[in-house]
Amino acid sequence: MKFALLGPSPQFAAHSTKRLLDEARKQFKHVEHVPLTDVVLEVGKKPRALYGKNALESYDYILPRIDSKRAEIGYPIMRYLDETDVMKPYPASTVLVAHNKFLTLMELTKKGIPVPETWITGSKETANRIIDKQKLPIIMKLLSGFGGEGVLIMESKDAAKAAIHTLKTLRQEVLIEEYVPNPGEDIRAIIAGDEVIASFKRIAASGSKKANIHLGGKGADFKMPSEMKEIAIQSAKAIKSRICAIDLVESKDATYVIEANINPGLRGIENATDINVAKRIIDYIHNELKR
Repeated sequence: MKFALLGPSPQFAAHSTKRLLDEARKQFKHVEHVPLTDVVLEVGKKPRALYGKNALESYDYILPRIDSKRAEIGYPIMRYLDETDVMKPYPASTVLVAHNKFLTLMELTKKGIPVPETWITGSKETANRIIDKQKLPIIMKLLSGFGGEGVLIMESKDAAKAAIHTLKTLRQEVLIEEYVPNPGEDIRAIIAGDEVIASFKRIAASGSKKANIHLGGKGADFKMPSEMKEIAIQSAKAIKSRICAIDLVESKDATYVIEANINPGLRGIENATDINVAKRIIDYIHNELKR
């Protein structure tokens, strides 16, 4: 069986990409790291997608690692693959949804999954009126931000309005999101198929509300209750991804899904749980191919 990881060039490959490739080489005879920028798409007599001399449909399974920076080139490649028999964890439409925070929340809401109240508007005046109606603090997020970057926690409405003005001047789309009261923690679940294969809690550094590991947060092992697992699994189905991460926050009244990530990092969750998450993902792929 031939396995390919479709993602950044090797010199830009993150720890998680290398971990997945290492585990794949233990289970597949043929493993290829296919850089997105080296794929040639061709239309003429018929569409083709080539990596060197290899047609992409020659692989049995392609695991995409398409981050928001590479979504523009990743989408047409995935769209091409949608018309082939190559197995993969999600269709091209998921690239667009998962890298747009508002579209993600829309898909979750349609499936009845609880999310924080969130607004998006192209008007500074309308954004200011929305801010006026909110309780403090206010969460603001760049539409395609990732890894906790582009998330602003505003403690005053004047500061929030100033940020809106700046972002609109820079032509940046921004979400305004209600703040779900919590002790500076969130929970991440890694989904493979219909199973939560690992979960952990991310705890913000002292004085911060952002729990992302690379922003100073700490990871702690966390066993999700069955109800929370079901929310995470249904969230993955809502964005049509068989492999992804779902981020949740708990408040006094409910559990809310705040984000979905089709390109999750593995270092934090593997360190916190002592689970070989990369192996579990590759195990899932291997089992899918044997069906």
